[in-house]
Amino acid sequence: MAENTLKVNIPFQSLLEAIPSLGISEKHKLWELLEAELFPDDEDSPEDLAEIQVARADYKAGDYTTFDQYLAQRSNRST
Repeated sequence: MAENTLKVNIPFQSLLEAIPSLGISEKHKLWELLEAELFPDDEDSPEDLAEIQVARADYKAGDYTTFDQYLAQRSNRST
């Protein structure tokens, strides 16, 4: 059975303006779609996928260091 498709031209600016209105799960789906489009030949190993999931879970839980925090820690070590 043939798949019905519809191609629509949406201005890029309109897409950018629509992103903030998306829910977090929709943004994750968009992120995954963009990754697949940008890096179609990248095959992640199961270990890589597991590390990515752990990193995303840590980020969601707030377990991360901002760049500013990193720079502050780094400058404190050198003084």
